[in-house]
Amino acid sequence: MNIESLLEWQERGSKARMLGATAQENPFLRPMVHDGLGREDVQLMCDAWAFGWAIEHAMRRIDTGFYSAFLEERSLDHSRVA
Repeated sequence: MNIESLLEWQERGSKARMLGATAQENPFLRPMVHDGLGREDVQLMCDAWAFGWAIEHAMRRIDTGFYSAFLEERSLDHSRVA
């Protein structure tokens, strides 16, 4: 397993979250044939997808949760200076 493959699966997880997929829609949670991949490699890809999904999910929570007020306040401060 190389780093490029793991980064690709992280990106796929992130994109899946952007498109509205749930964490349970991780493709590696379903039984399927993984051509020539060992159990450890499949687990690494599963974790990479989940990590990408979780990062995107966390970013969306920041934009809409507690921190959104802080972000809006900062943007207002910049508009006053301009």
